[in-house]
Amino acid sequence: MKLKELVIRFLENKYLAFAITLIIFVLCTMPSEQLPKGNDKTAHFVVFAGWAFCWQFAFKNYSKTLIFGILYGIFIEFWQGSLPKSFHRGFDWYDSLADSIGVIIGLVMFYFVNKILSRTTL
Repeated sequence: MKLKELVIRFLENKYLAFAITLIIFVLCTMPSEQLPKGNDKTAHFVVFAGWAFCWQFAFKNYSKTLIFGILYGIFIEFWQGSLPKSFHRGFDWYDSLADSIGVIIGLVMFYFVNKILSRTTL
């Protein structure tokens, strides 16, 4: 099996998409002091771009990935708003915005990577 086929098979795995979804949920549920320090909005943007990229490979439906990604980002914020104060988590519309922009960028990345993969022979 060629490298290209192995990469595509890995990215098309629905278990990978669900695992990334679960990992995001777990990380967003952890108390904030247990996470690495850095720009919170950048982290949301990057994580949701990767999420959308993997979901699009697995399910191949731009509109569903876009809608589900945006709703998932909003759900995470409501979830964080319901966590105990000791977790230092809360609802933030700007995090949801960063998630949504990340989903859009992830879909754009998928579009171009998919075009490149369809043309190359690795």
